[in-house]
Amino acid sequence: MLRVARTKMFKALISGNIDEYFIKYYKFANWILLVLMAVVANVVSSIDIVTGILAGGFIANLNCIGLERDCKRMVRWHTVIVYYGGLAVRLGLITLAVTAAFLIFPKLVSPIGFFIGLSVMVINFYILLLAMVIHRVCFKEAV
Repeated sequence: MLRVARTKMFKALISGNIDEYFIKYYKFANWILLVLMAVVANVVSSIDIVTGILAGGFIANLNCIGLERDCKRMVRWHTVIVYYGGLAVRLGLITLAVTAAFLIFPKLVSPIGFFIGLSVMVINFYILLLAMVIHRVCFKEAV
């Protein structure tokens, strides 16, 4: 049943019907993409790249969750101050995590892998955008 719901959600997403399921699907796809990137990096590169990807992706995905929370609070409380407060806290925590990762574990976390891990959300966004464009070109304009 869960698989059918996700299939319907994915079909609605790539067809351009963005609804309340988009954020849930996007966050889920971020975690899946992070795991896939870590597995591929484990096969083709060293362990410091893999730990960098995992650390950067973990920070990026937590930032995505915090951004969703702040946007909901902003809509609920009708003020932008909530968003900027959450943004300041998230940026502080990200700076602390990056500094700790590179100072405490300099041999375990690769800066290149960390940058790739931080790019998980952007890569996922472009993959979903490309899927929507392909679906519209192949199915909606061809009819």
